[in-house]
Amino acid sequence: MNIEQDQLDKVEENLNKQNGLLAVFATAFWIIPFIGFWYVIHSYHPNFSPIMLLLSGLLVGLAVRIHGKGMTGIFSLIAVIAHSCIVIVAFSLNIVWTGTTWAFLLFGLYAAGVITAKKVARIEVSFEEHRAYSYLTYPKAHSSSKKLKNTWFVTLPILLVIMAFSSYIAVVSSAFIQQYQFLMNQEKSNQQLSKHIENKEIDILPDALNNRTTHDILLYAYAYHSGLLVNKRSMHSEVFPKSEYKAKTLLKYLIEFRDNARAKFILGFLTVEEKGTALLEESAEQKDKYARIYSAVRFGCYSNENMALELLTKLRDSSSEEYIQEEINSIIYLGITETCRDFERPEFALSFVINYSET
Repeated sequence: MNIEQDQLDKVEENLNKQNGLLAVFATAFWIIPFIGFWYVIHSYHPNFSPIMLLLSGLLVGLAVRIHGKGMTGIFSLIAVIAHSCIVIVAFSLNIVWTGTTWAFLLFGLYAAGVITAKKVARIEVSFEEHRAYSYLTYPKAHSSSKKLKNTWFVTLPILLVIMAFSSYIAVVSSAFIQQYQFLMNQEKSNQQLSKHIENKEIDILPDALNNRTTHDILLYAYAYHSGLLVNKRSMHSEVFPKSEYKAKTLLKYLIEFRDNARAKFILGFLTVEEKGTALLEESAEQKDKYARIYSAVRFGCYSNENMALELLTKLRDSSSEEYIQEEINSIIYLGITETCRDFERPEFALSFVINYSET
């Protein structure tokens, strides 16, 4: 066979450059950034994630080709195994598809990736060097194929072990990233919620409150006390920053600047001390309906229970408001003694605000 010596030398040199072990270690190293890249694609552009079934084959093939410089079938096999391993890890991380994706499309992309990996991983012999390659490898295999670094019984077991280790690192890293992203999103949501809540607060200085209605201020007083901002019709509530100081400041504003009986009742009811009792009685004198009820209850707690029940009955019979009748009926049903405990642990009831009328 008439073959030029320079071609024989060139093919001989290329065959001796083959390094299966280097291809194995390099590919096992690249599996981590490859899966990381796949994860990023799925996170930001999930619709393109299935394309990675093909692109992974190309990337793995290039890694084997560049590092292994292989010209034999073992290098194609290394690329196919590595690509399949990456796909298995991707499926385990649930980053292959999103929504509804046809199974045969996924399989087609995977098959295309396998073919690409197999094709790219192996350096094809050029037409000019084909005769020289055949002369050096046939009928006897070239000496480079007999080296341990290029034999299948050495490269493939090592590949499987290292790929398993790299896959484990990739899975653990992805799980860590997922947890980190979850915590960051949670923190971001909490900050947004906190900022949203803070933006709902109002200026509690007298000049800023002058333009607000009494009912509106009472609603905000309840919101600061309970941590819930309720609309005027009590049909919707949302989280609100709690502040006992701001709640009482709003009530004190209504007492000082508007001489409001309902604010006197609420603050007096919440303040168990002697000053609270005075506010409660002052509110009752201004004919606040709730103040008159609880003034009678307080009378029953410390003086005459039977007379207190008579007063409550008269208030109920003379009242046209259904909520007042229900409040008194509830007190009579529970009994004065049981209701007296409300003064020991007073509660700012929403009904005190919702049932308030400006007239």
